[in-house]
Amino acid sequence: MVISMTRQKLSKFMLTTNFICSMFYSMSYPYIYAELMKAVNHFYISGEQILSCLGVVLFGILWNKKGDFLYKHYLKIVTLETIADTILFAHVIITGNLKFYFVLNVLIYALITRNMANGGIRLRAKVHPDEKSRERYDNNCNIVNSTATLVGSGIALVTDMSLTVLFVAALIGNVFDNFCYYYIYCQANKLAENDRQKGNI
Repeated sequence: MVISMTRQKLSKFMLTTNFICSMFYSMSYPYIYAELMKAVNHFYISGEQILSCLGVVLFGILWNKKGDFLYKHYLKIVTLETIADTILFAHVIITGNLKFYFVLNVLIYALITRNMANGGIRLRAKVHPDEKSRERYDNNCNIVNSTATLVGSGIALVTDMSLTVLFVAALIGNVFDNFCYYYIYCQANKLAENDRQKGNI
């Protein structure tokens, strides 16, 4: 059973989640990407840009047209990314095949993560329905994410982690992020249901 939260508390929870996930991201992904650039050529990099942009355009249009339908299945998208990321990171940790990781990671981002990002926009709007609270949240998000990046980069700088450890850290951050999305989705829907019930009184 998921305990109900107020919008203010849920907003703070979202900021805390952003901090933790941004910290894991900043302590792992930039250094992973640096290693990937040594393993792939310009064809892979150009392909990444093209597929990523196509994903943004395609799913942006799709969410504008079918957002209500996709939002109902949002948890399935979150679950799918969790499974895909686990397979992706397990494979690269076991085999060390950076080219395969690069290609599959691009596909996951273009086809799944972009869906999650568009759904995340709706989640933020549900938790922050008025302009002032949304503006405050966005500003706080920038502060939190930048602070987390400083912390994560500092950790990576002083610890000199191996590539395997970096992959594990990235996976932990991704999985934690997705579990938090699950919780936020359930809470946001409860808030919306409470609003509807109050409107019917």
